[in-house]
Amino acid sequence: MSRPLFHQITIVGLGLIGGSLGMAVRRRKLARCVIGFARTEATVRRAKARGAVDDGCTELCPDWLGSSDLVVIATPPLSVVPIARQVARLTSHRFILTDVASTKGQIISRLERILPSRISYIGSHPMAGSERSGVEAADPRLFEGAACILTRMSRTSSGALSKVASLWRKVGGRSMVLSPARHDALVAQVSHVPHLAAAGLVLGSRPESLDLAAGGFSDLTRIALSDPAMWNEICRTNRHELKKALEQFIGQMNRFKGLLSSPDGSKLLGLLRLAQRRRRQLRIKGGG
Repeated sequence: MSRPLFHQITIVGLGLIGGSLGMAVRRRKLARCVIGFARTEATVRRAKARGAVDDGCTELCPDWLGSSDLVVIATPPLSVVPIARQVARLTSHRFILTDVASTKGQIISRLERILPSRISYIGSHPMAGSERSGVEAADPRLFEGAACILTRMSRTSSGALSKVASLWRKVGGRSMVLSPARHDALVAQVSHVPHLAAAGLVLGSRPESLDLAAGGFSDLTRIALSDPAMWNEICRTNRHELKKALEQFIGQMNRFKGLLSSPDGSKLLGLLRLAQRRRRQLRIKGGG
């Protein structure tokens, strides 16, 4: 049997992403042991029952953390730095730390200042998810075909980066490395604006029109079902890039609006055809 990629992986946060990662790691035998921490005992029990972790509890444990060569923080953005600080305080050995937050700039700028050099930090952002949340929604195939964006601190070793990239590849993803600023700018366009656009479509529709909604409206607005508290944090921690991306999106909507006043429909047709061609070129997880 081949040697596991890690001896022990500890996952802090056993929701959709943390639970799915634990299930994928255990199914592919990428670690000898997976430990999980969650806010409630019920979540830990459910994670164990679903095969996401070998063991776990509700409070960060120095013994388990001290045996981990990889710690994954799978919580919303605003809690990543406080948890990382606590993990650093409870450990004294060398290990790799990563997170799965959807924004990176604020997190990395703060971790650069507080993490000791013995901890190698690499930010991870698997571009995979669902409108569902919690360990009940976890799926070991969640990352198959998905892009996983990696970001590094100035002192991050190439060895640590390579191991984290290998982890995401081995659970089915395709990894790429971007700067924190580039990451936040791009995901604002393809992840954060779409969420606000979905919410805007729902809020901008009259209640009586929702009774008529069919597949197209349902597909476009599905992500508006996602956890509002988590998305509030995502928007707040990427507000500058999100505002720029929203301006671009609103500009395009205004362009469509202006063309509706033209008696000649050729320009509108041209834009719709251009959008169709670009959409056909889009690489979507699992094909499509």
